Amino acid sequence: MHTSSRPLATVIGLMALLISSCFSAEPPKAEPANPVVRFTTEPGHPWTPPFGLDRVGRSLDAVVEAPDGVQPDAEYSVVGYRDGKETGRRAVKIMDPSRKRYGWDKSKLPWFGRVTLDDWPSEIALLVRTQAQAAAVEVARVAVNPPMFEAEALARPDRVIHPVDLGTILVPNGCLLLGGGQRATVMVAALNRGAGINGARVSAWYESTPVEKIHADLPLARGNKARTELDIGSHAGTPGQDRLHVAITDGDGKELWKKVIPVMLVGKPPNVPRFGAVETKLRYDGRIPTRLAPDGINYDEGWDPKLNDVVVFFPNGARFVLWRGASYCPFWAGRSNTGLCYEWAEINGAKHQVGRQDCVEPLQDKELRYGRVRIVESTPARVHVRWDYQSCDLEYRVWGEFASEDYYFYPDGFGTRVMTVTSRKGSPLENQEFIILLPQSAYPLEYLPAAAVDLLWPEGKATFRFPCRPGIDGQEEEWARLKATGKEVSLLHRLRFGKDEPLAAIQYSPMGSRHDLPGYRPMYDRGIEATQMYWGHHWPLSRGYPTGWTISERIHETPGHVAAYHSGSPKPLREHTAPMQNALGETHEMTRQTFFWLIGATDADDDGLRHWMQSINQPPGIKLSGARQDTELSAPERRALCLVAESGTVTITINPDGRCLNPVFEIRNAPKKLRRASLAGSELPPDRYAWDGKTFWLSATLEQPSVLQLEFAEPE
Repeated sequence: MHTSSRPLATVIGLMALLISSCFSAEPPKAEPANPVVRFTTEPGHPWTPPFGLDRVGRSLDAVVEAPDGVQPDAEYSVVGYRDGKETGRRAVKIMDPSRKRYGWDKSKLPWFGRVTLDDWPSEIALLVRTQAQAAAVEVARVAVNPPMFEAEALARPDRVIHPVDLGTILVPNGCLLLGGGQRATVMVAALNRGAGINGARVSAWYESTPVEKIHADLPLARGNKARTELDIGSHAGTPGQDRLHVAITDGDGKELWKKVIPVMLVGKPPNVPRFGAVETKLRYDGRIPTRLAPDGINYDEGWDPKLNDVVVFFPNGARFVLWRGASYCPFWAGRSNTGLCYEWAEINGAKHQVGRQDCVEPLQDKELRYGRVRIVESTPARVHVRWDYQSCDLEYRVWGEFASEDYYFYPDGFGTRVMTVTSRKGSPLENQEFIILLPQSAYPLEYLPAAAVDLLWPEGKATFRFPCRPGIDGQEEEWARLKATGKEVSLLHRLRFGKDEPLAAIQYSPMGSRHDLPGYRPMYDRGIEATQMYWGHHWPLSRGYPTGWTISERIHETPGHVAAYHSGSPKPLREHTAPMQNALGETHEMTRQTFFWLIGATDADDDGLRHWMQSINQPPGIKLSGARQDTELSAPERRALCLVAESGTVTITINPDGRCLNPVFEIRNAPKKLRRASLAGSELPPDRYAWDGKTFWLSATLEQPSVLQLEFAEPE
């Protein structure tokens, strides 16, 4: 990195230029002697594209750093020169620091501007022109010295296996995960700007078997970017950990460059059900970072050993995870090694939360002092998982609020999220925020798609990219389309949580939600947008770190998360206020509210999702023979119609109000064994339904009245 710094008082009229004209008219504050404008060249910001092999050969950035306390409004330009002749000129926008933009940190920070150089000039100059000047004045000049040799290497398995199916979670970015028998490919790119290198080649080998090296030629002509791939084959060692070495050497065997890639080896992947919930302990090879211990905590010793993780498996490849490392806050775990969480019951900022430290929410329960999960049922027809928790602050203090979240899932991949929260009357409640989990060392711009969220309603759709800020994000047509729906229209949210993720997470409540889409502001670092939205390293896994408002190198120590946006809370399905005991045994005027949403991880298209909205909004009418309605016919929070069997044959005439998708029936007093199921007179094959002795799930899209007949076997 090359730097030019000039005291303001010593550059051609620069004191007047940068204080009287460029900055605000407020009286100058006391500043250190000779404040300087720094002008540097440096590699592109690591959090911004391009990534991976494409980063080799990337042009340098020119960075302008202005002193704190002054707000530039002059015209800044970077001019490139080669052999004394101008090669290009680009304007620089001077930006305020992210902490000041958010208003959460009042510390003094410099202001930055940054441009990527279009070519490789031999030197660049910084020019500044104020409104009072007719011509720009050069205030700094630096030489541009590109690196003589660059290289990068990446490794990937021969096929993608869901990390959870290998018993792992949030594998660090850049780590090679291999299941039993999987082969690996190493991809290498290199650029030589010096003299040509004859006989160069790439070698790759596992540290455990150094004699089994794989080689490939790599022509390194001057100025050309070379690429190659090596098939390193399957790993012959024992399961656990290894390291993959990649080296580039010249014709004499002299090492020019080397990289070591960590490897996670899974010898025998766990058996996973096609549909069902299991208790397990997901593997994570790193340590748990903590503010209280420099070396962190051994992951396997991070919690009471009696506590497990819970994973729900679906036929479409979706995986729903309640992980100890995420404080049991549930999320969809994706094939692309990211996750999507719908938030929780956050009661933060209530008047009675005296002395709270940081936010009050269940993600703070890193040691799982309060949170518990259990599998209530896991059958061929339905999975029911419950999460009980209290919200606490950074110091594990609680104020008595408590909540339960029940998740009911069916083989079609769709389920319901049911939240029952008990809180002090009048306390603020937030329960809908889309939060994406990222693995260790994963940059948001590398992992997340630009067009990430769709909002659907019966007559239309709006698609938004991030950053998502009305009036300033250039998406006026989408905002206008959304605004035209009105405030009372219930929206289905579909969020894509990984560039390579085949499924998207959806959430919808027929109880309505107000428009509350505007997302978090992007984060900036040294004059560039480093994230499309908020990024934090204080959750998951890490302990003792407060909510932060800037990017951090702790990204390489722990998984992190990005908060995309809130959506308005729906109306409660049930609500009751009365004197009740809180979780501390104290009696207060408390409010108990129950909310529910349709959720899923799916590749369904827009029309398919609208059909789901209609089906949830308008349950079908039914006529019964051999059964009667239960006390309450409809249980929307479980997607179910409730019956009581009165005969060995139950006939249900289903009358859709528009369209009915995959109806669910809870049938009390029925025999445990189902002999035959038919729809419209035709016997259903086994993959079209499921019965567990209490719940019947049907795979069918019904638009006309249809007769479902269930013939039960007599009890033995």
